[in-house]
Amino acid sequence: MNNYITLDSKKYFTHGKSWHPEPITPQTVRVMLNGNLDVTYGAGSLQIWVGEIEGHVTSPGSGYGTIADLRTSLLKKQTLSFTDHYGTTYTVAAQGPFAERSLSVKWDGTGNVIFVKTRLIAKV
Repeated sequence: MNNYITLDSKKYFTHGKSWHPEPITPQTVRVMLNGNLDVTYGAGSLQIWVGEIEGHVTSPGSGYGTIADLRTSLLKKQTLSFTDHYGTTYTVAAQGPFAERSLSVKWDGTGNVIFVKTRLIAKV
């Protein structure tokens, strides 16, 4: 298992308390006029990862992305290559609004880290 994820060919750290997968089966649920429950399930499944991705102002090492790289990837409006902590690769869509939280008051400081809220969705 890796201590990072790979998004759009760049590595990024995520924290266990703020990053987690959520397997989902597409479905619709409604209550009928007679009070019964009507549920329809989709043929496929989705894997969703929700949480914060660390974007360092300066790269923490070879192969790691910066906050500028992360912003560029998330705003591409196209599918991206994603490799999770277990090394499994997916094609994902990134959903915003990509709210940012800075670790330091000096946002552009070389040692600063900016955490970006992200939702990645893959069909599995």
